[in-house]
Amino acid sequence: MNHLSAQLESQIDELKKLQQAVIAYEQAQRQQLYAGKITDLKAFGKMLNDKRKSLGIELSMLELQTGVSISTLNRLFQDPSQIRFTTVFLVAQTLGVSLCAI
Repeated sequence: MNHLSAQLESQIDELKKLQQAVIAYEQAQRQQLYAGKITDLKAFGKMLNDKRKSLGIELSMLELQTGVSISTLNRLFQDPSQIRFTTVFLVAQTLGVSLCAI
């Protein structure tokens, strides 16, 4: 019984850590939204990839949803400046990320 209790406490601690990470991520997104601009394209690409992961969307599923190849998605997540704006916009929209704070 004590072993089960210890396991539950361990899992609760892990969930709390995960919750803190999600809160920190959401706060960072909110700060960027409030700033109203994207200042670092590589950070924006990473943010899109982090959003995809937080939603539990695999690259293959995002490819099916957007029609954008996995290789292009990988390039977008590394450096969006190398990708057509329409593609960046489509992927961001699919992930629920607004590119306009106006």
